[in-house]
Amino acid sequence: MCQPCANIIIEDPTKRCMFNTTNCMNVGPGESCEIDCASPFVRVGNTSTGSCAAGNSVPNRMLVWQEPTCVCPEPVPQQGYAKDSNGHWHCTQGFAGMPEIVCQPLPGCSGVQTFLRGCDKLLPCAMPSVDNCRFDVSRCTQVPPGGSCEIHCQRPLTGNHTVAVCKDLNTDPLQELEYFPLTCLLESCPDPSPWPMGYNKTPDGRWACANGYNGTARNRCELSDTWTSDCSAAAALTGCRPVVPCLAPTVTGTEFCALDFSACTSVEPGEQCEVHCKNPYTGAKTEAYCPHGNTNPNGLIWTRPPCVLETCDEPGTVPAGFRRVNDQWECAQSYTGFAQKVCEMTDSCEVRAVLQGCAQLVPCQGAQSDCRYDMYGCVSVQPGSTCQVRCQVPFAGTQTTATCLQGNTAADGLVWTPPVCTIDTCSDPPDGNGYQKVEGVWECAAGYSGVVTKTCQWIEDACQASPVLSGCVRESPCRLPDLGDRPCMYDTSECGSVEPGNVCSIRCQAPYLGEQRDFTCPVANTDPMTPLQGTLPVCGCAEANPIPPGYNVTRDQIANTITFACATGYAGVAQKVCLPGDGPECTVDPLMTGCAIPLVCEAMFVDDGSGGGLARGHIHFGPALVGAAVDEADVLRYEVYWADSCEDRVGQQALGTSVSGLGDACCRSDVYSVRIDSEKPSTAMGFVVYSVMDSGLAPVGVFVPMNSSLLDRAIISSNAVVTSPAVLLLLAAFLALC
Repeated sequence: MCQPCANIIIEDPTKRCMFNTTNCMNVGPGESCEIDCASPFVRVGNTSTGSCAAGNSVPNRMLVWQEPTCVCPEPVPQQGYAKDSNGHWHCTQGFAGMPEIVCQPLPGCSGVQTFLRGCDKLLPCAMPSVDNCRFDVSRCTQVPPGGSCEIHCQRPLTGNHTVAVCKDLNTDPLQELEYFPLTCLLESCPDPSPWPMGYNKTPDGRWACANGYNGTARNRCELSDTWTSDCSAAAALTGCRPVVPCLAPTVTGTEFCALDFSACTSVEPGEQCEVHCKNPYTGAKTEAYCPHGNTNPNGLIWTRPPCVLETCDEPGTVPAGFRRVNDQWECAQSYTGFAQKVCEMTDSCEVRAVLQGCAQLVPCQGAQSDCRYDMYGCVSVQPGSTCQVRCQVPFAGTQTTATCLQGNTAADGLVWTPPVCTIDTCSDPPDGNGYQKVEGVWECAAGYSGVVTKTCQWIEDACQASPVLSGCVRESPCRLPDLGDRPCMYDTSECGSVEPGNVCSIRCQAPYLGEQRDFTCPVANTDPMTPLQGTLPVCGCAEANPIPPGYNVTRDQIANTITFACATGYAGVAQKVCLPGDGPECTVDPLMTGCAIPLVCEAMFVDDGSGGGLARGHIHFGPALVGAAVDEADVLRYEVYWADSCEDRVGQQALGTSVSGLGDACCRSDVYSVRIDSEKPSTAMGFVVYSVMDSGLAPVGVFVPMNSSLLDRAIISSNAVVTSPAVLLLLAAFLALC
């Protein structure tokens, strides 16, 4: 049973007041309704439509609708806001910000409150927070936006000044002025009262140490205890200390037993004393002295006398390892070394004899410290003996000899070099990471290529061999080939990600024309930088339309070929060139090139007795230019005609001809010459020299003007008169001499 769609429900309270949906209540199946902006909102554009699905049978199905574009009504002008000529709101002078219109619907959608916000009044910046005892900021009150002021050092501090700036368009009254740091030094302050002990002031105002004191007097200004309240400073005098005698140094231990400082208990500055050796030590005395002006009680400068113990009684108990033979001490049996009696002083100043230099001979003990080596034969090696160190099963390799040196006295004294022990068997790792085992042989898994190598890597800490597989590398698609400087010429959509061993095609992208070419990604490729293998298609373009003058196009419908040739009267080799078009899009401009009208490079008329209406003389000219170079390959001969004021030939009969092929690469006027002996037609103004090809006469020739007064003069004698002025025509492209 058909059901009307449910009424539109708008959750957003602002939009609920913005849209008028009263026409969309109880909209039946297949029906529609109009939705407009509710007053006072203003609609921009058309109203929108809500529709109920045809044949709707679902109760409370929502209408399908779109919101119309509704904007707030124009707000009442406020201080700080104004409209420009385009109707846009902006901040007026003295205000800054980004204005925006705000709509606030009234309760029950009874109306809307519209106002402007975003423009704030420009305000001066706040003074910076500084130590007022150090810095003077009195010049920085009420600095307007964009303004600046100077901050100085507060007296008695000295230093330069700095500039504080209020940023442009400031609207924050709490925004402090920004300034570069300023260093202020406290260089002068009142003298202390009374003067401290040990200091005097010289007549020139400098501080010095008083009598009985020594050092360098320094006066430094420091902040007083009441600085924060009254910004006061006080002078602090340092550097002078009382002159005192030097005391004997304090020595402890055996030094106390050896050194005698009894003459140095109190040495006056500048005086000396002697340091002696105490009995039973012997040695020369040394001198010590107390420096002039000494201020350090421990300032005695002294050198230790060379005090030694030369004699002492024999030891009461003979330790193991020593024996006395003929009043000499030796090492006992099974001991080694050089026996020596040494006299030592204890901390309690007692002299005792100590025997040293003999050590017990012990066998070397080869410890089993590495599971690769077999140390069984080296558990106990007597001094002077050797043993063999072998590889422990399952390791294999060399063996080395270990030696316990003669006179060895240390259990760890075995001297040996580890043998080279290797292992070539270990368990197989599980399949994965590009490797798989097929019928007992390791291979690269699908998507990987290479030659599998299994090695057994020794793990020192675990004392075991761990299997390591290598050689397989993940296969990678090939990248596109280098497309040159015109990549849009090619359609590479099929070749974006070609897997190894696969083939794709690169075509000519419209408007370019040409056959497609296949490209291959090499089998088992693992290098993502490998380009696709193949040759880019030769991409041409359609023929120029229309075909420019000088060119002929022949189409062979059967062979489906197009042939280009130079038109009648043109020389060269016709060729079509496809030039990239202008602009960012891929366009192509066909250009015909190679054909040109062969024109003689230089021509002149040399008069030889013209008069009485007859022209007598010679036309001298050079070889033909095709483009900008001398090229007579297609020129059979040259013909000279009378020419009118339009530089076109007069009549069909040539005045004379000259075969081609006499010139070289240079343009010279003396290469060709045609004799002129002809009556001037009434319309003639000069001569024209044409090139003649197999295809016929060139459509354009080189015009050679003639002075008509030469023809009008009377012939007085039969002697030929050669006119001095020669008429020269030079083509701008080829004026250089050979």
